[in-house]
Amino acid sequence: MIANITAPLAIGQASEYYTLKDAEGFGSAALEVVKWNRPGFHGIKTPRAFWRERVMRLIVGVRSTTSSDYETRRRALEAAFDTPRDGLTWLKFTTVGALALQTQFHLNSEIQAPLKQGEVTIGDFRIELIAEDPVLYSQTQSVPEITFAAGSGVVSNAGNAAVYPVVRVHGAVTDPVITNTTLEKTVSFTGLTIGAGHYVDIDMLNETIVYDGITNYYSYVLLDDFWWLAEGSNTITISGSLGGSGDRKIVVTFRNGYIGI
Repeated sequence: MIANITAPLAIGQASEYYTLKDAEGFGSAALEVVKWNRPGFHGIKTPRAFWRERVMRLIVGVRSTTSSDYETRRRALEAAFDTPRDGLTWLKFTTVGALALQTQFHLNSEIQAPLKQGEVTIGDFRIELIAEDPVLYSQTQSVPEITFAAGSGVVSNAGNAAVYPVVRVHGAVTDPVITNTTLEKTVSFTGLTIGAGHYVDIDMLNETIVYDGITNYYSYVLLDDFWWLAEGSNTITISGSLGGSGDRKIVVTFRNGYIGI
């Protein structure tokens, strides 16, 4: 179902040198179930489950017309996946169904690249990757806006996974209240004034509040029910005491997310 890998190197249908022969780990990520025994009873309790890391395994065929160029292509493939040197790296790919998705990865094991007798212009690589985030994200970023004058708007997550946005609140506004009414979850503030030309970023995943990209403003939080965007339409309501100038709006930045493909 993966048509092409486009980063960190072109692999697949669009590549003359690299063929994607097999890809595993593009269903769901690993799962951890919280569980304990019921003393004196049959069965167990399973109150929660959490998505954890995603492990992906690729078999990449390498080919060329000459042995010297084949060796060059092998080295280029190894360099593209050299996360011990480069750090977290983007894996970007397109599906046969035309989804353009991405995730960040590290190598999870050594790159296996056997040299077999007689294979001087063709060979296979086995590459295992690990992603910290279990979700596969769209390569297209969405940035819908809602004004305080309007008071509400609908933000749609077209994927099938919950995703956590960053909400930027633009002044002038005092004590803003931002609610995902679809989930009945609210983040609100007390004693917080955002002047015209200034903003506060609410990172719903990391649960941080930062003023003008610099100062930690978490101390102004009243309700800290940090919310996500559920699959489909999410109604977002906003309120606060408005000043006489400034953008007076929120910008919701996110990418559609997918449990797997």
